[in-house]
Formats: sequence, C-alpha cells, structure tokens
Amino acid sequence: MKTRILALIAGLILGAQSATAENLNLAATEWPPFYGSELPDYGFMTEIVVEAFNRSGYESDVSFLPWKRAFEGSRDGKYDALFTMWYRKEREEFFIFSDPLPSNELVFLVRSGEGGTFEGYDALKGKTVGVVRGYAAPPGFDDANLKVSEARDDEENLRKLLRGRVDMALTDRIVAQHIINTKMESEAGNFGWMEPPVHVDVQYMVVPKALDGSAALMTSFNTALAEMTEDGPLKTIMGKHGF
Repeated sequence: MKTRILALIAGLILGAQSATAENLNLAATEWPPFYGSELPDYGFMTEIVVEAFNRSGYESDVSFLPWKRAFEGSRDGKYDALFTMWYRKEREEFFIFSDPLPSNELVFLVRSGEGGTFEGYDALKGKTVGVVRGYAAPPGFDDANLKVSEARDDEENLRKLLRGRVDMALTDRIVAQHIINTKMESEAGNFGWMEPPVHVDVQYMVVPKALDGSAALMTSFNTALAEMTEDGPLKTIMGKHGF
C-alpha cells in the first residue's frame, strides 16, 4: 500500500539516486501504534520522520510493506530510507543509522498466571518462544539456542500464545498492548508479563549505502531531528498520539 504524505518544500538539493530533489521514497512496515497505513497521520513515528524530512526540504512518499520487502528493498537502494530499524553491527554493511528515535521495550508476554521474573535466557531452556519472522533478535537471544516458533506478525504471535502453541511471546510492550486493546480486548485478562524487560532497543531511521547522497541526506535528517527535539515538535507529535 502506498500512501502519499505531502510536506512543504524548502529547496534543499541532495543527490540521492532514486529521488528527485523534492521527493523521497520511504519504506516502512505495518507496526501500530508506531506506524501504519490505518493510523491517524500514519502513526507518531511516521509523523516524526516526515516532519524531519519536511524541514530538510523534501516531500515524502511512504510505502507500507511487509518487513522483509521493506528491508531488502531499502538495502538494495529501491527506497531512499527505511523506518524504523534496531541497530545491529552486521547491518552497518548496508545502512547508515540516524540519531536515536523513541525506543522499544522488549518483553516476554505470557499467559495470565504464568508471569514472573525474567532471570536470563538460561532459565527459559525447554520453553518455546514465539518470535516474528524477520525481526532482529535482542542481544544474546540467538546464542541461547532456545526453541522458537515464528509468526508472520505480532498479532499472530499473541494468538499463538493464547492457543498454547508457544510458552511466551517476545514482543514490544507498547505494540502488544495496542493489539490487545484494539483486536483482543475480550482476552485482555488472559495475558501477563515477565519483568524486567528483556532489552530496551533504540529505534533508528536508516538510509542505504547503495545510494549516492545517502550520507548527506542523513546529515540533513539528523540536523532537523535535533531541531525538533530542541524546539518541541517531537514531544508535541508524541503527545498528540497519546505517548
């Protein structure tokens, strides 16, 4: 699904191969409430990213795609930028990372009455962990060699948990709460959390190294993002969306 988001043109000219001076092709996925094609203003993260590019002199076309297509298309230079992504060292081969955007708090969601304290991955041996296909794992997770079951998205992961197909679901706390509130409200009492969070991951906007001009584009974005942080629009945007 492609959604055109209009922004004012300030006249800054940068040389990204797949964009004109006034227009950028951005990739994102459906990840409410952070961003999504059905959300007001397409979610608070979309509004932040588009406003930063607006301040840099660009209009933005945002394509909402499955994560694998968004990742690979951006990596290969079909899109000028992708939001959002967690930092992983191996991704530096393909992408330049922005300054930090609002963070994710990764937690283990469990069935009600099966919560408790997260004491490390070793304590989860013998359990089946639900994960979303294509999402980067938190540090140490892959090395723990836990039994995992993949889902196509977070909602499927939560439903597998309720059906007993997994023992716990690795998910972002805000995302899980949004899914429960909007799609599984009658089941809200059947979920619990393990505390503390498994990991807190900063979100980033990335640009592909495959495109000329990406470094200059990122410098422009980061300058605008810093201005938004200092003069208040970032907090205003998040507050408008309830965060």
